[in-house]
Amino acid sequence: MLRNIDVDLLRSFVTIAELRSFTRAAAALFRSQSTVSTQIRRLEELAGQTLLQRSPHEVLLTRAGEQFLGYARRIVALHDEALDVINAQSVSGRVRLAVMDDYATIVLPETLARFARSHPDVELEVTTGFTRDLLNSLGEEFDLVLATQKAGDGRGEVLRREQTVWACSDRTAFTREEPLQLALLKAPNMFREWALEALNEAGLPWRILFSSSSIGAVEAVAASGAALTVVKAGTARSGLQLLGAADGLPPLPASEIALHLAPGRPSAAVAAMSGFLAETLKDETSVGASASPATA
Repeated sequence: MLRNIDVDLLRSFVTIAELRSFTRAAAALFRSQSTVSTQIRRLEELAGQTLLQRSPHEVLLTRAGEQFLGYARRIVALHDEALDVINAQSVSGRVRLAVMDDYATIVLPETLARFARSHPDVELEVTTGFTRDLLNSLGEEFDLVLATQKAGDGRGEVLRREQTVWACSDRTAFTREEPLQLALLKAPNMFREWALEALNEAGLPWRILFSSSSIGAVEAVAASGAALTVVKAGTARSGLQLLGAADGLPPLPASEIALHLAPGRPSAAVAAMSGFLAETLKDETSVGASASPATA
């Protein structure tokens, strides 16, 4: 019987195989975790084989999955290349894009690569940093800013929702100690402010053990077991478990990802990038809504 496999199923499989995480793959694909899980079940039904095996700390390839991965990568790459050639535009110019560090390293690489292939005459400059600093330079240093903000903020074009959660190492069960040892981004930072306000309102004592301007460094310290931190559920690194009210921790505000465009009429290149990001990221707006530990 002839079996046809949807390229979206293959793309999800390849992304999970590379990131070793359903949650991080869902963020990179702009899909909910439940959607990605359903896609993998469908792919395994079509293949007649189990391709992925979950373990307590990561997602592993089965032997059949290892054999299938190379073919899946080639099919997805050829599919994207064909679309990029068809959709190639003659737009030229420069785009200065600013984005949060976690999105720049986890969510956007493939998206930016596809934009570069379909718009070869556009020069793309990407800067990472804290949302507050980036927005202050919108219109001067940056044409576009992809920012994290409190849900309902009312600024920019909201592209997707994110679940803001507490996180600690997944090596052992979380025990609420006093004072809580924290690893947070340096001030001024929105997640840092949310964390401290929530703990103060709950009357929970805390101590900042580690502070850094690097999201990766903060999450690495938390993953080591030394401290508690705050993350976006959709971009949390492997080695972290996500925590909440059931663990005796206060709730945190919901966050959203919004695209901010510099005042004035955008150039053709900036308009092309803005539309590309909006169309791509708006495929799903509930990322992290059903998130479980980041290695799930």
